[in-house]
Amino acid sequence: MSTLNKKIHDSVTTYHHGNLRETLLTQGLILLESSQGTEFSMRELTRIIGVSANSVYRHFANKEELLIAMAIHGFEQLLTLQGQAIQNSEDSRQGFILSGKQYIAFAMQYPALFRLMYGRFTVSQADENLKAMANLAYTGMLYAIANTLNVSVDDAKAKVLAVKSWSVVHGLSHLLVDGQFDDLSEIDRENMIDQVLETLKTE
Repeated sequence: MSTLNKKIHDSVTTYHHGNLRETLLTQGLILLESSQGTEFSMRELTRIIGVSANSVYRHFANKEELLIAMAIHGFEQLLTLQGQAIQNSEDSRQGFILSGKQYIAFAMQYPALFRLMYGRFTVSQADENLKAMANLAYTGMLYAIANTLNVSVDDAKAKVLAVKSWSVVHGLSHLLVDGQFDDLSEIDRENMIDQVLETLKTE
């Protein structure tokens, strides 16, 4: 069970221990994925949890603050998964490829959260924590590429390859999330992902 799924599974239990903010966040994530978008209301969220609106607004002043917290949570989870992939890899090249696979896997498992994290909502926010997490998601990839190339993160080649790699992985993620390869079997889909990622040369 993934960390995110475990948090969702435990949301009702944590509420009984008084952690309403955590419950609001995890239940909000459930609504986000079940509705495949951000159209749910705070009223709907409070009804599901069984709390008053006033108690909710002590933790999140409005829905926008809740969505920001969701996006931050998503970046934290994605960065953790990618970090683990890199740590468990045999070398920097493999770590780079495996971190890309984690990006795609995350998008496929949590498509609505993925769209929230990388959509206009996040780009338009002034929240410093969200900006920092979104920036870290990019700089983490840049450092991984620079390490593979054995160059500085300021090296032009590393920066260009970072943008190229992100474009390929992000674009493929969206194609998969939007069902463009649903006609493929799971094995064929995995093979296709591997073959695409292997084209991202880092030498």
